[in-house]
Amino acid sequence: MPISMSVKTLDYTPAYPPYPSLWMAGYGGAPRGNQGLVDRRLRAQCIVIDDGAGPKVMLRIDVVSIPRYVHQAIRSGVTPLVDDHDGNFLIICSHTHSGPFIGTTRPNPYVMMSLTPADVSAIEDTTDVFIAQMIELVEQTLAMARTQVTLWYKEGNASIGYNRTGEPNVLSTINALIARRTSDNGLHTVLFGYACHAVARGNDRYFCSDFPGAATDVISNALGVQALFFQGAAGDQEPNDPHSPGQVTNLGTILGNAVVAMVNSGGWTAVTGPISTYYEELSLPLTVDLGDPAAVIRARNSYSDRLDNLPPSDFAYRHAEVMLEEIAGVGLPRVFPMPIQRWKMGGLNIFAMSHEVLSEYAVKLRNQTPGNLWVMAYANETEGYVAANGILQDGGAVRWGYEAGWIDNPEISGEATWTTFYPWPAPLKFSPSGPAAPGTTERVVLDASTAMLNL
Repeated sequence: MPISMSVKTLDYTPAYPPYPSLWMAGYGGAPRGNQGLVDRRLRAQCIVIDDGAGPKVMLRIDVVSIPRYVHQAIRSGVTPLVDDHDGNFLIICSHTHSGPFIGTTRPNPYVMMSLTPADVSAIEDTTDVFIAQMIELVEQTLAMARTQVTLWYKEGNASIGYNRTGEPNVLSTINALIARRTSDNGLHTVLFGYACHAVARGNDRYFCSDFPGAATDVISNALGVQALFFQGAAGDQEPNDPHSPGQVTNLGTILGNAVVAMVNSGGWTAVTGPISTYYEELSLPLTVDLGDPAAVIRARNSYSDRLDNLPPSDFAYRHAEVMLEEIAGVGLPRVFPMPIQRWKMGGLNIFAMSHEVLSEYAVKLRNQTPGNLWVMAYANETEGYVAANGILQDGGAVRWGYEAGWIDNPEISGEATWTTFYPWPAPLKFSPSGPAAPGTTERVVLDASTAMLNL
């Protein structure tokens, strides 16, 4: 089945105006805002792939995260353009920590940086500009003339990071999908993926697309085509030290050169249509049933204690304020929504998971799935970490409980863990000992993912 493609890149690096706010996301602590300093510019890139049965759209963005309501706003503007089928539209964030703060819910700018209501309002106005830009980019790419292409898939390796939780999984696989023009077999586009936190630069006030942007530049400059980076299950994958502006170039050059070498050599597998797409939203359980009034009372008492015992400058104090406001108002969330998505093609499956998924999920899914499987993460929305059962069991014993979301009490958010910053009232459900039991986070995610991959 013939496949056609169009690709468009937007330099969306925020500037004032039109962006009302230049607050930056990725790191908590002192208020962090950009004042016009740019190292590597931020891209939003859209690719339309048409297999003859209608367009399928990927939108990848140099941004640390997109909360659920922003994802839903972009999706509501795009799905009518792709046959009203959620599976036909996929968003991936690069997770650079040197980009703008988008959205005001998860993560929460008040909790992270103690921003004033006026500053939070400015972030909301910036988010409106961002949403409009992303929808317009998709509209423009869909309106472009498409080039008939053939698709080819290959995997390679590069070593630019390590597992920061001490687990054995260090993801070094490079996924690459290239498009070649049917008319002359010339290279048209390069899609590539890798799993590593985009924090090589470290914490400063420059906008920067981090090592994914550096790798993209290497590939585009060497091959003369647009290149698009897609983040993997990098929740526990950290770039090699030191974190510095120079390390962005170093690691990006290693990754980019590896992709160029892959493109310039053989061993590619043909990828063919038709493209079947699937989309599902999971409801991950928390460690406590917050539909139980007694559990809500316990949570209220625990968070009230934090207000009594912590200074207002503490992240956990501000998080407790947010939790108590929710208890008094809309109520605490009872589940953790998690979209998953699959694009099924001849010769390749692309499987996309929302949130900061840890590497064990990618390893298990690739080991149990026959054929070529490209696992992406930070897909569609990012509102927290999704760890496997072992890390969830460990709590504060590993990296102060950051990826687990709890320290010494699994019924409430751990101070200065991901459940504080995103913010959630409790960590994700796990089995206290032994393997993951039915109904726990790992089993819900793996069972649903396996079922979707078997469709």
